[in-house]
Amino acid sequence: MCSNIIYKDVVKRFEGKEIVNALKGVSFEIEKGELFCLLGPSGCGKTTLLRISAGLESLTTGKIFYGKKDITSIPPFRRNIGMVFQSFALYPHMNVFENVAYGLRVRKESKDIVRKKVTEIMKLVGLPDVLRRNPSPTALSGGQQQRIAIARALVYDPEILLLDEPLASLDAKLRRYMRAEIRRIQKTT
Repeated sequence: MCSNIIYKDVVKRFEGKEIVNALKGVSFEIEKGELFCLLGPSGCGKTTLLRISAGLESLTTGKIFYGKKDITSIPPFRRNIGMVFQSFALYPHMNVFENVAYGLRVRKESKDIVRKKVTEIMKLVGLPDVLRRNPSPTALSGGQQQRIAIARALVYDPEILLLDEPLASLDAKLRRYMRAEIRRIQKTT
């Protein structure tokens, strides 16, 4: 992360039959290089705030700054933010390589760059052997799928990485291991 992130009076209201206030005047700052966790019960707005941060959801009022730059209305593809969803959101019709390479291909990187970066990131997440076998992500364990999702989010060098409940679907032993892995990856990138 190159700069701090500042949330100023962020409000998100969903309107339908009833008005739901998902976020009410949220303000805080995340320092450069900080590993920051949002904690709270289901339905308190954690995922909504992450989706707003990534540009996948618009906010009702308020501002988000990346350093001194207001990113509130910048579209997702211009934010250089990686996001790992709670469900991992891996493409079942693509093999592991294609899943991880997706962001690079969308950015029209050369085949050589794609191959090099995918190989490097798979080593970083500890799965170079999975890349050699290159199965569908549905053939992998939950922990392997999570690391594939993290690799896909990191491969294009985002300035910010958002993880939505990254340990929720893992057993206790794998959760401890992945906590350590996430810390290691943060220090490495």
